[in-house]
This record gives sequence, C-alpha cells and structure tokens, in this order.
Amino acid sequence: MLNRNGLMFLAGAAIFALDASAASAQAKPPTSQKRIPITKESPGEVAPPRVDTVSVTVYKTDTLRMPGKTDTLRLTNTVTHTDTVIQSIPTMPHHTGGVYFGVGAGAGLPYGSIRTVNEPGPIGQIQVGWQGLNNVFGLRADGNLTRYAHSAAYASLGDRPMMFNLNADLRANLPIFTHTLGSSVIVTPYVIGGGSYLRYNNLRMKLDTDAGVTGGFGPQHAVIAGSDDVTPSPVTDDSYHNDLGFNVGGGLGFHAGRKELFVEMRGVRFNHGSQFSSAWHVPLIFGVNLF
Repeated sequence: MLNRNGLMFLAGAAIFALDASAASAQAKPPTSQKRIPITKESPGEVAPPRVDTVSVTVYKTDTLRMPGKTDTLRLTNTVTHTDTVIQSIPTMPHHTGGVYFGVGAGAGLPYGSIRTVNEPGPIGQIQVGWQGLNNVFGLRADGNLTRYAHSAAYASLGDRPMMFNLNADLRANLPIFTHTLGSSVIVTPYVIGGGSYLRYNNLRMKLDTDAGVTGGFGPQHAVIAGSDDVTPSPVTDDSYHNDLGFNVGGGLGFHAGRKELFVEMRGVRFNHGSQFSSAWHVPLIFGVNLF
C-alpha cells in the first residue's frame, strides 16, 4: 500500500518536472553566438554602408479661431456708365426789320350812325410799311374793302353797301411783354393811327333825330348816304360818295425772323354831313407782314 502511494508520488513529481522544463524552454528563445558575415560576391571585400535619402514634404495648416468676433465682408461694386451727351444748341432766328408788305382779313363792323341799319360783313386788307426792329415808331399805309351785309328792315333801299377805305398811319411799338414767349418770338403790342379816306355806295345812314332832323325810312330814319332826298319813301342811290376822316386803334404783333403775325382793331371815324351824327367803320383784321 505504502509502496503504491510512493510510486504514484514519484510519477507525479516526474510529470511536474517535465512540464516545468518544457515551459522554461518556450519562455527563453535560443541565442546564437555565431557572427554572420556580410560580404559581396568577391571574397575578401567589405560592403560599404548604405545611405538612404528620404524627402519629406510637410504641409501645415493653421486654423485661427477667434471666438466672439464677427467679420463683415463688404463688396463694393463699381459700375461705370459711359454716356454720350449731344448738346443741341438751338439756333435763334435772325429777326429782320425794315420795309414790309402784308395782307389780312377779318370783319368790318358798323358803329355810330351806320349801326343797326347795316350789318357786319367780310373785309380784306393789304398794307405796306416800314418798321425798324428796335425802333418805336414806324410808318404804314393800308387799304381795305368791306361788303356790309343787309339789315333786313332796310334791304329795300338798295344793294348791299360797299366801302373802300385807305389809311396813312403812324405805328408806335410798345416796349412791353417783348420776350413773353422767349427770344425766338418778339411780342409787340402797338398803337396805330392816322388819316383816312373812305369811298362807298349804298351805305345806309341814320338821320340825327336828336338834333331835330326828321324824315328817313323805317324806325331808325335811315337814308342812303349821299342822297339829298330824306322823304319817308325809300330812296335808292347806288352812286359812290367820298368822305375824309381819321382812324385810331391798336394791335398785337408776333415777330419771328422775317415774318410778323398780327391782330388789330381800329375805328375809322367820318362825318357825312350835318344831318348825321358821326359814323364809325371798324375793321377787325388778322394778318401777316413779310419783311
């Protein structure tokens, strides 16, 4: 029994010793004491040491962080426009004065002792004159022809009246409102007046009943001017008669270059005789003068 146990103890001790020896062999690798020579193919030569060059490129990136700071990027966009400016210099008309000729048309209006017994009619006019551009005073001669219309109550006295009128006048330009319309147009208010010559036929004229003259035809006591017969019965007389008188009036001219547009009104006063009060022939004319 004792031998058996001893045998088993010895066997266990042997197994433990074998395991410990194997573990020690694995933990410590074998070390070789033999030098391994390094040679080239030729015996006896020693190989030079090898030098390797390594190029290294280092890229460095720095990041700057500034807490709490706000950078504002402002971009300025500059736009350049090239404009071509063409300046037009207005050409001013060259105003001309001096000798002029003109024509006009409008209406002839009867007033005074020829009013109501004659009616307004068309009128045409021609004129010639001289007016310096910067002169106040100028001269003008004109002639007009008027065909008065019938007054119905006196149509039985004859044909429609015809009147020729010649005037020799002095014109005076007024230096006001000259550049109201700018420098291209000269505005010229003016007054005009002078002597007149009238020749007419079939002109009805009222007797001056206020002076005690009686007779004539109709409620206005009308007769044909120039007739000596003032009986109440109609008297016809188509012959021409003449009178002298004067005229006065005014107008407004618009002078541009060599032309002048104008509008004017004048009263031509004449007396046919003591049986009549004063008569007024009033031309209203729109016309143009050419210098």
